Amino acid sequence: PMSTQAILDTIRVELRQQRALGREDVVISPGNYGLDFLKNTYHYDLDKSVKCSNFIGLTIDMAVEEGFRRLLLAGHIGKLIKVAGGIMNTHSHNADGRIETIVTCGLRVGADLETLKEVAKAVTTDDAIDILKERGFLEKTMELLMEKIYFYINKRSGEMPAEAIVFSNKYGILGKT
Repeated sequence: PMSTQAILDTIRVELRQQRALGREDVVISPGNYGLDFLKNTYHYDLDKSVKCSNFIGLTIDMAVEEGFRRLLLAGHIGKLIKVAGGIMNTHSHNADGRIETIVTCGLRVGADLETLKEVAKAVTTDDAIDILKERGFLEKTMELLMEKIYFYINKRSGEMPAEAIVFSNKYGILGKT
């Protein structure tokens, strides 16, 4: 196990390496799921990306400080759903709200009460996504979730534009900003 500071220092070093290589855009992902997705879906060279672990907000801050021009955040719905709720440190010890965020967005896009009750019982975001898909509410819910993710990452990034891609292992790309 590494200390939090050691992880943050590693992220900073990786960002500085990307800038030293002349890169003005940075691609970040919380972990291996996101990196594997980028590699398998877009044939992305992972040497051009930075793993940010649970520290999405602090990594965005560092990317701004290091002078990047743009940022792309790519990750699994299970992590990035928290960002849609304004949670920038996605470690389960800090905050959760995954299912609650999905239920709220489902409500806002018109999902019926029975669907929302089933989603509220879901143990994982994948289970919740399955229910929304079966009931015809996944697309609209994901559109709203992506709007929320876009809002929060750009609120954090300020003048540096930030975009996001969210996926699931079962359905692939769920949304893009």
